[in-house]
Amino acid sequence: MEQRALVDTEWRFVEALLPDDLERSAAERLALKRRREISSAADLLRLVLAYAVCDFSLRQTAAWADVLGLGHLSDVAVLKRLRNAADWLGHLVMRCLQERGLSRCAPLTTVRVVDATVVSKPGSTGTDWRVHLGLDLAKECIRSVEVTGVEGGETFRRLSVDPGEVVVGDRCYSQAPGIASVLDRGGHVVVRLATRVLTLRTQAGDVVDTQALLSTLDDGEVGDWALTFRSGESVYPVRLIAVRKSAAAAEREIKRLQHEASRKGRKASARSLAQARFIAVITDLTQQQLSAPQALELYRLRWQVEIAFKRLKSLLDLGRLRAKDPTLARCYLHAKLLAAILIDDLCDRLPAFSPWGYPLLPSSRQPLAIAAALD
Repeated sequence: MEQRALVDTEWRFVEALLPDDLERSAAERLALKRRREISSAADLLRLVLAYAVCDFSLRQTAAWADVLGLGHLSDVAVLKRLRNAADWLGHLVMRCLQERGLSRCAPLTTVRVVDATVVSKPGSTGTDWRVHLGLDLAKECIRSVEVTGVEGGETFRRLSVDPGEVVVGDRCYSQAPGIASVLDRGGHVVVRLATRVLTLRTQAGDVVDTQALLSTLDDGEVGDWALTFRSGESVYPVRLIAVRKSAAAAEREIKRLQHEASRKGRKASARSLAQARFIAVITDLTQQQLSAPQALELYRLRWQVEIAFKRLKSLLDLGRLRAKDPTLARCYLHAKLLAAILIDDLCDRLPAFSPWGYPLLPSSRQPLAIAAALD
């Protein structure tokens, strides 16, 4: 789907996907203070999406709104409306996610892969914003999202976890407080081990030399050890599951580490190079719930969230933040994420769309009633 179609030819379908509290929430969050020129919440959202998804400038957005009859606005007036809409857009993102089952209790088979990506301001080469994304593997849809500033680190503690839900994360999430927060709420984890961050212990409480443990593995052998970790005063039982990489895979990772270290003006440590020959994850799930090979395969599926980020960055230019103003930046990022959710929904429902390009009936259930009346 073309980006511009979201606010152009497909807008009637987009409106049908929007939360039913659109007008009320816009008023409550002061996104629509005065209804001069832009008279409805739907028109305001269309204006915001045109700016963020189509990457129009403020002047282009104003001209586009004038052509479509949304309102006669100056670029300054557009800017004010965009700034006012930032919090409201965050609410709409969460409402759309709730309609996808965000707040529902999840069974054990529900798996959410989490990751974060860095977004930079214009002219910046560092981290200015982070977008934290959760992907439901079963439904293959975005399930949770949060936009934070540079202070928003990658941790499981920012997640709202359902009992029985399995959360999968990379090494950045291998932190004792974050993992403990998931377990305390009845969730489960499968997370890549970062030995510099998480200290594993034996059942008796002795610190484990993880590298020595991994070095006992032969090619193709999968290790599975019952260990523990501490968070505060609590002790949590986990399994350490690991496999030795093939020679080719290990060599690729070693070269990547050496290149990254060289780029930062240092040498890769001997410990990190040794660990590059293994994949190690920890999980609290028992062997009856999840075998060691299954745990490793489940972690491998984490790359689906990488693909989701690549799609957002390539198709919606998520990684290119044009706004320097913090409030406008939040508006821009939230609008991008809302657009991603709406595009997902539109693509899922395209087979049911009418060939003439717009809905004739207000409800998708009406055709069923008509068919029943004809019988």
